[in-house]
Amino acid sequence: MSDQDQELQTPEEPTVTQAEYAKEAIASEGIPYIVGSVLILIVAGIMAYYTNLQNGSVIPVAYVLIVIALALGGYGAYRMTRITKVKEFNFECPFCQTKNVLTAKPMDDFRCVHCNREVPVVDGEVLAVYQVRCGFCNALNYYSDKSTGLICEECDRAIPIASDEGTHAKKVFENFTIHDDDQPYDLVLVSAPKSEEMIACLQQMLALNRNQVKDLLEDLPQTLLTGIPKKKATLLTTQISVHKGKAEASVSQ
Repeated sequence: MSDQDQELQTPEEPTVTQAEYAKEAIASEGIPYIVGSVLILIVAGIMAYYTNLQNGSVIPVAYVLIVIALALGGYGAYRMTRITKVKEFNFECPFCQTKNVLTAKPMDDFRCVHCNREVPVVDGEVLAVYQVRCGFCNALNYYSDKSTGLICEECDRAIPIASDEGTHAKKVFENFTIHDDDQPYDLVLVSAPKSEEMIACLQQMLALNRNQVKDLLEDLPQTLLTGIPKKKATLLTTQISVHKGKAEASVSQ
């Protein structure tokens, strides 16, 4: 099983749901009023106690503070009761099977709280997803009936799926994906020093003996290889440049 598969199937740590966020937000609104109410009651109680000891009666300010404290506490409690009104809708992520608790039935796609993938939704219902492996890098990718195209998450190549045939999205995707160049290329050595490193590099590259490579370096430019893939031509050009030589790759005529 790949690392990507394990990441999707095994939740690593508890996640906070949308409903929990909503409840925490409501609680954060009510708690300050309740805490303030308690503090004011404490101050009013201290004032009432000491004024009663000294004068035998409670000063009016203490009563005013008590009324304010009760009002704040009542308002805070009212705000807290809104927590019970938060609705919870449970939806399982089709990618990692993590439960997502939302505060309303989704009318559009939403992100999973665990794998952070876009969960496809149509008419308030979560769509099933299908797995497909990239034919280039073998990476596992997912799509749904809502998908209009698919780009590999690893190598950025377009992956053909049934729902993208003949769509405008497919043509757009072609402009943003990697395409392999299947044309044959010629590798031409333009310039190169007659150093031991360069000679050894060309010997290994061309399977020639030392004298043949020396003769080749006497008359540049020289076509080293023909009809090779672009990737190989690029690699060999880089190897030559490491030894301070210069080579060019061009499409075979």
